[in-house]
Amino acid sequence: MKKTGVFYHDVCGKEAYSSLAMGVEAGFVAIKKEGPFKEPNVKWYESRKALEKEIARIHTQKWIDEVKNSEWWNVSLYSIGGMLEATEKVLKGELDNAFVIAGVGGHHAHADSAWGGCYFSVTGLAIPHARETLGAKRFAIVDTDTHHADGVRDIFQHDENVLHICLCGGGSWWDDDYTSKQLSQTKFCFPHGTADKQEIEIVRREVPERVKAFKPDLLFWICGMDTHQDSYGTQALTSKAYPELAEIIIQTSKEACDGKLIVKTCCNAPPHATEYIVPRIVDLLAETKKLSNE
Repeated sequence: MKKTGVFYHDVCGKEAYSSLAMGVEAGFVAIKKEGPFKEPNVKWYESRKALEKEIARIHTQKWIDEVKNSEWWNVSLYSIGGMLEATEKVLKGELDNAFVIAGVGGHHAHADSAWGGCYFSVTGLAIPHARETLGAKRFAIVDTDTHHADGVRDIFQHDENVLHICLCGGGSWWDDDYTSKQLSQTKFCFPHGTADKQEIEIVRREVPERVKAFKPDLLFWICGMDTHQDSYGTQALTSKAYPELAEIIIQTSKEACDGKLIVKTCCNAPPHATEYIVPRIVDLLAETKKLSNE
């Protein structure tokens, strides 16, 4: 079994960007109800608040001040803080992997602007944090959210020590061009599948070998659930697809970086979906249960 940490603060559920992060609290409660926290190798860490100086590693002071005056400042701090602490514990070896539940998005956040329920680069901020405090250098980000991760790509577009594999769709960035795109040796975009089987096949074909060849110190998976058939994105996947995607990503991390993996989600699907998906991904991370065909 693996030592797995779940990072969540009640603020992320109570103050979530509700039209996007609609299933945050339900996802966390489902972990408690279904039993992963009863296992000795699974632990809940109450996410800490990020410090303003930690956010300033990527974002401009002008943008920080703008968000500070919005209703999304507090929930952003706890979302980022959970990610930073998870990164520390995984890279130090205190945990094998981690599951971070945020109350806001992050991948549409640029250095000085953002959109789509994102305010700061929740996952992106973990990279300079790890480089400055832990000496790690190379990172891979796999993003299976519906939309193109324009913020992450903008921030790291010239950083060849960051592998960014993004599944995109929905016409937001693609302008109805659904062909694959390679922008450099470390920056890739692929179209989403139209159903469970196709999505899983795309991830299995495009992700593992690229991540393994890159040899990151740590792998991040931005697990967007807006691809769920009852959410607002591609509306292509059933709840059962996400644990299968998790199996691929988890196995990839084992072969690429000794299992060092952080899964970040803002549970952007209805509660009935996150209640099913979230505890099953945690079980797979912790190796307390195998994937079933229920």
